Amino acid sequence: MKTTSSTQPAKSTRSRPKGPWLNRMVIWVLTLALGILTYLLEGFFIRDIESIKGPDWQSIETNRVDVALRDRSKELNVEIGNLGRRITRLQEEQRILSDGSRNLQDTIVQLVELQKLSLQKELPLSENDQQNLANTLNQFLETQTSFQTFNQNLHDQAEQKRLAEDEKQALDAQINELLIPAREEYSELVRKHRMWLATLELCLLVPLLVLAGFLVIRRNQSVYFPVFLAFGVATLIKAFWVVNKYFPAQYVKYILILTLLAGVGKVLVHAIGIVAFPGKNWLQKQYREAYERFLCPICEYPIRTGPRRFLYWTRRTVHKTIPHSGDSEAEQTYSCPSCGTWLFEECSSCHHVRHSLLTHCSSCGEEKKNDPAD
Repeated sequence: MKTTSSTQPAKSTRSRPKGPWLNRMVIWVLTLALGILTYLLEGFFIRDIESIKGPDWQSIETNRVDVALRDRSKELNVEIGNLGRRITRLQEEQRILSDGSRNLQDTIVQLVELQKLSLQKELPLSENDQQNLANTLNQFLETQTSFQTFNQNLHDQAEQKRLAEDEKQALDAQINELLIPAREEYSELVRKHRMWLATLELCLLVPLLVLAGFLVIRRNQSVYFPVFLAFGVATLIKAFWVVNKYFPAQYVKYILILTLLAGVGKVLVHAIGIVAFPGKNWLQKQYREAYERFLCPICEYPIRTGPRRFLYWTRRTVHKTIPHSGDSEAEQTYSCPSCGTWLFEECSSCHHVRHSLLTHCSSCGEEKKNDPAD
């Protein structure tokens, strides 16, 4: 009994599998969640730093303004309030007294008319009516006297209130004059406190941002790149938020534009470097896409071999060009007639025709010894 051994060589494990689309989607969703959680965690640290107590306005005001002046201002406020309430009460009582005076005046007019009518008819006025008239006149006179007294009291109270308001206005002007340096001192202390908070927050975020930038740039081929990316983006957003909060807008716009210039410049230099000094993976991707469209990976001249020998197509029309059906020709080695690059050659392992610029043979899977991308 003959024993046969497999002649198929072990395939290289250098290519990294991408995994199913559902798994990739879950990875990016979790990457987004990781970025949000990182942003929230850094926000907790930032809020703890912002809870540091700042300058106390009350202590600064007490040092700058005499306590006696502040107490006198409060006393004047109370006095003005009390005088205002007294004036309101006196005005209400005066209004009631005025209404009573008008009623007495109407009664007197009626009694006088009654007396005139009696005189015209030569009839004596009854003793009761005469007594009512006298009493009404006395009440009216008393009411007028009280009304004058209320007027005098209102005048005195209004004068006291005016004097108190004038004194308070002068006192407030004096206090405000003393508070000008106090406000300047408080503003300076607040500015220093904000700069201290900004320094603490940036001392926390800048090292994290540097670490995230290093990981994103230097470990971009790592399997844990989504973790580094989420951490870096979250830290960058939080750092920009801190800078925008504590620094003036005219400085923030320069920081933003310089950051964008640095980012765009880095991407541009990277893109130019890929074209000038392409890596193996990038070249293999370019070669695969060119072979799929039957175009030379070097000069993009159509690969006219086999059923497509007499056809014409471009990168956009290759899938619309259908080769003629018929007897298929045997696969042959082929080089580009435009640039001379070998595109199909004989495999050294299975001796079938293989893609010259791709890493593995499509028949036996043998890896090319001299990698075309090296």
